[in-house]
Amino acid sequence: MRRLEISIVGLCLGLALPAGSALAQGASPPAGGCCEVASGTVVEIAVEQDLSSQVQRTGDTFALKLAAPLIVNGRVVLRAGTPGVGEVIDAAKPGMGGKAGKLVLAARYLLDHGQRIPLQSLRLAANGKDNSMTANAVGLTGFVFMPLGFAGLAVKGGDAAVPAGTVASAKVAADVGLPPLARASSRAIADANAFAAATNAQPADDGAIPVPPPPAGEGQVVFFRAKSLLGTGQWFKVREEGQALGKLTNGAYFVQVTQPGVHTYTATTEPEAKDKLKLQIDPGETYYVEGVLTKGVVMGVADLTPSDRATFAKASKDLKPAPSGADDTNDATNDLDDTNAPSNDAASAGGGQGR
Repeated sequence: MRRLEISIVGLCLGLALPAGSALAQGASPPAGGCCEVASGTVVEIAVEQDLSSQVQRTGDTFALKLAAPLIVNGRVVLRAGTPGVGEVIDAAKPGMGGKAGKLVLAARYLLDHGQRIPLQSLRLAANGKDNSMTANAVGLTGFVFMPLGFAGLAVKGGDAAVPAGTVASAKVAADVGLPPLARASSRAIADANAFAAATNAQPADDGAIPVPPPPAGEGQVVFFRAKSLLGTGQWFKVREEGQALGKLTNGAYFVQVTQPGVHTYTATTEPEAKDKLKLQIDPGETYYVEGVLTKGVVMGVADLTPSDRATFAKASKDLKPAPSGADDTNDATNDLDDTNAPSNDAASAGGGQGR
């Protein structure tokens, strides 16, 4: 299968293990006490099949497996290769104007001798190649998106793909009792401890704007739009179920705290040009979503794409808090000229137009 240029991203950092969780430890297991796998225990997961935004649809399931044995107190309780099931949370094909395809995945459970071990916090996503700059060049519209460039609409973005064998981390979603299968080798224990340490390593000082953890029992999404010459005079709102959450002007960001579950976020610029992104939000996790503009007939078209902390950190030096979307009273249009709209510095003031 030919692979297009993609960016596979983890939408969350800091997969913290709870104190006393089932880490691989060299100590002998307590008599009669093994083995309890604590909720929040991190496991290593591998995708078992090629996945693509060209083939998969939202709601499809896919095969995954445990990539490394799960070890509790020096005992193997799940062997590498234990099968499991994941779900396609969102799949979107590439669009006109250079818009890239999207694929967002979640892990649901591992299956061991008829027992389901529930999983969460696998945020594996792929973005296809973004050809929006090519579309703008073909359309001869420069950076202002005026209606000269119908030819640019014929340029499509790339499909998103996750190849078989892609490895990511997930978490056990509930306390589970499992019988010991064998003593783990010293090498397996060392590998498991190294994986846990790498997964839980605190991010380095990468220049990212500090984002505190979400409140207990909740998750959060960091929406941001990197500062760019592209679509300088445009902005759009991010919504959920029609409610405005925040407004992404050029070089703006906001943090949305929310309850766990599947959430659908939308953004609209031109009439009927609505983009959506579905995310599985899990408790205690932080996700990143970048808002970008792709080629449109009259103006740029909003596109919500899965992202990660590294991309957010790179954009952070030019980001400011976004004006509150909920504060706006005039919601009819997206003004092409935001000269009179509030700047990012006026985050507390709100106001303006757009969707």
